Amino acid sequence: MINSGRVRRPLSALVLVAALALTGCSSDGDDDGASAAEPAVATVEGTDPLPPLPDDVALPIVFVHGFAGSAQQIESNAMRLVANGYPADRIVAYDHDGAGLDIPGYAAGLTELVDETLAEFDVEQVHLIGHSRGTAVGNLFLSDPASAATVAKYVAIDGRPCPEPQVVPCIAPVQAQFPGQTHVEVATSKESFAAQYEFLVGQAPEVVDIVPQREPVEISGRAVNFPANTGRDATLDIWAIDAASGARTGDEPHASIELGPDGEFGPVELENAAHYEYALSSDASPVVHHLYLQPYVRSSAFVRLLSSEADGTIRQNTNVGDEHTALVIMRMREWHAQGDPDVLELSVDDGEPVDVITDFVGNSAIGLHVHDDVATPGESTTAKLPYFGEQPFQSGIDVFLPASPDGDGTVTARNLPRGDAGRPQTLNVPNWPSSGHTVSLVFADWAVDGA
Repeated sequence: MINSGRVRRPLSALVLVAALALTGCSSDGDDDGASAAEPAVATVEGTDPLPPLPDDVALPIVFVHGFAGSAQQIESNAMRLVANGYPADRIVAYDHDGAGLDIPGYAAGLTELVDETLAEFDVEQVHLIGHSRGTAVGNLFLSDPASAATVAKYVAIDGRPCPEPQVVPCIAPVQAQFPGQTHVEVATSKESFAAQYEFLVGQAPEVVDIVPQREPVEISGRAVNFPANTGRDATLDIWAIDAASGARTGDEPHASIELGPDGEFGPVELENAAHYEYALSSDASPVVHHLYLQPYVRSSAFVRLLSSEADGTIRQNTNVGDEHTALVIMRMREWHAQGDPDVLELSVDDGEPVDVITDFVGNSAIGLHVHDDVATPGESTTAKLPYFGEQPFQSGIDVFLPASPDGDGTVTARNLPRGDAGRPQTLNVPNWPSSGHTVSLVFADWAVDGA
């Protein structure tokens, strides 16, 4: 059976979460269970979902990500779909190797997943969405007449054009249609969503913004070795934290889960708009991977905690030590240094902030690696770090972030998103020493009120 990342349980809606990783995990996790520790909660005014769409309109959607991608690239638009009445369990993501080029193999896996989806929902057709390399997979899949017969409509986002001859109804949203947007952003933006929704459903969506839900938030997903998207066999501890410092607010985690080989977890109920830490640990490494995600204001069945092996190339190319913190900061929308730039300021314990969106970041990076360069120890030169800029959708910036042995200081990351700087997004996290800790920060790809 293909690992599709599906969660077969009713959820109210879906939202963005994942984290670009440096390393592996350590062995300080607790047993499965939940505690009474409560997070600091922002007050948000929730909304109710629209009435569900009829099954003959809301055919199951199968999403195929691209190179260096994962199911996280459907999360924002899945949230919008559900807010418009699309059944949450009818949105399916095909997780597969994000680093390889075995298009025939991925197309075969897609065939298996589509067959499973048809059988599960007792339908004859699905809607297919591909992004980037996923359009090459989708086009090859559709080249088989039997496979094409199982697809009602096809969306090919910023990759290969619609197949010729056009075997199924198809649209191909590209960057040129959405001024100011770049490759991944075209897969996650509300403008692209509106075009996709109208094509698939036959009418314009009523909801295009990410709005908080009234019901409690539930999350499910996977911890994965990125970019292979294989399961992370580890302990996942979810801690309630103080929004102002990132410090844990209790002695026990909100939830503790022993992950299996597939890395799946959930559902876990969270407080709406509350801040949490997601800590991955294992016996295989003393290094703990701490992930801090922008608070959920809607439920998600597609959480992706992106991690990697402790001895992987990312950590091998990261300068680590007891004296400084190393961060990976990401979102599913490119950071722009040119034109209308983003602002991403980092500071430690209310010190002078440093904007890490420097000219060389360009307009194509999703993941920013920020740490002290071994060539200039103790200095924040904001110069380009070696290695990371040569990796797909990544960049590296030299910033010295002083660490505390127990992480009892605070690193503040303040994002003023381009086009929406009036809604700054802030994450406060402990200044863990990079010698024993990997720290990932994940911002939503669009500013979210209440988060």
